[in-house]
Amino acid sequence: MRVTRGREADRPSELRGPTFTGDVWAEPVLATGDGVTVNTVFFTPGARTHWHHHEHGQVLLVTHGRGYVQVRGGEGTWVRAGDAVWFPPGEEHWHGAGPDTWMAHNAISLGTTEWLDPVTSEEYDASVRSPS
Repeated sequence: MRVTRGREADRPSELRGPTFTGDVWAEPVLATGDGVTVNTVFFTPGARTHWHHHEHGQVLLVTHGRGYVQVRGGEGTWVRAGDAVWFPPGEEHWHGAGPDTWMAHNAISLGTTEWLDPVTSEEYDASVRSPS
């Protein structure tokens, strides 16, 4: 058993860098161990991840706001507080806030994460403006 206490001064939120577009903060909930990483991630309007996939999949639990999730070459949809999303192992995807709203989610990432190319402004605009 491992217990990780709630947010403490020695584990501050951090502004995420090169695998995100826009301002995104992540707060570790459970540091990586046994192939599982849990973070609370906060996206400002228009902010998003790059394309990526997870070795054993990923679960998102949307806690605040409204955002968008997209699978490469396929399905995308709006998500809001209370929604849960499952990305199967190896499925390339991105997730982030809408253009005029914030979003926060808990991300449970299983296995390693492979970061790919940025989601272009054209891809993002086409997705979030769709009638989904």
